[in-house]
Amino acid sequence: MKYLPLLLFTLCLACQQQSARRPTTPAADTVLESTMIKPLTDSIRQFPDQAGLYFRRALLLFNTDPALALHDFEKAANLQPTITDHWAGAGESALVTEQYDKAAQFFEKALHTAPANTYLQYRLAMSWIERKAYDRADSLATVMAQQPQGYAQAFYLKARIAEDHKDTLQAISHLKAAVDKAGPQSEYEAVMELADLLAARQDAAAARYYEMAYSQDPANAEPLYAMGQYFEAAGKPKEATVAYKRCIEADPGYADAYIALGKMSVNGKQWKAALGDFTLAAKARPTDATAYYYRGLCYEQLGNKDAAQSDYAKAVTFRKDYPEAKAALERITK
Repeated sequence: MKYLPLLLFTLCLACQQQSARRPTTPAADTVLESTMIKPLTDSIRQFPDQAGLYFRRALLLFNTDPALALHDFEKAANLQPTITDHWAGAGESALVTEQYDKAAQFFEKALHTAPANTYLQYRLAMSWIERKAYDRADSLATVMAQQPQGYAQAFYLKARIAEDHKDTLQAISHLKAAVDKAGPQSEYEAVMELADLLAARQDAAAARYYEMAYSQDPANAEPLYAMGQYFEAAGKPKEATVAYKRCIEADPGYADAYIALGKMSVNGKQWKAALGDFTLAAKARPTDATAYYYRGLCYEQLGNKDAAQSDYAKAVTFRKDYPEAKAALERITK
């Protein structure tokens, strides 16, 4: 078996998902005896020295139980230490579980089996960054920058280091170098980070990079919503409205876009238009306190106090610490 880029790409995507959610891991015995995993667990009991069985079980476990996946990847690697995938999988699992020292060790071992692989170099450098070993990470990034296939990732790394050191201008410079070089092949997260940094500085180039991020994944409406936020902050309501509407076209269930449009209508005292937007927001996200508070405000302004009271009460129910909704509810019930 040789190193498979698709394997590590899949694991990296799961890594990003894990960073956003850390589910409580059930007892190991329960997981390993679950319906999907049990056939491999039974096979491992019968053939405890088969590295491939541990590797396959690790792949199944990775997205939901990365700590158990780490154990299986490491077991597979110890049984077959010349197989890149085993060490790489262990490294990804260690990154997800925030065991950065172990992650660095595993990626170093993976590189011993595939020394020219820039993706493994990238993940090793990322492990060092998480350990705050910035000099080592920067040195490796400099080496990667000399290789055509590693150029963009090298500057992603340098940008991350600059951000950790609160050097926004340097981070923007590095991200621009990486994204402009990689073009459509740029990493989505890097393009979004660049756009966000530019937007925070009210740089007009932000819109272009949000557009690039959207073109990478047209099913993902996040860049369009972020673009709307940028235009709104820049005092360009027409452009913001277009961006929010494009966001809704891409994802009709994007509640934040409806809320953003509704707030803009509230600012213009366009209560009927705002009412429609907040109604759609509440439909898209039925427990969103903000949608109910602002819809209640619209009802109140339009003279429907019973509906306003009902919505204010819902807002307080869904968010206990919502002082504006509490004050509105007290006001309208007097």
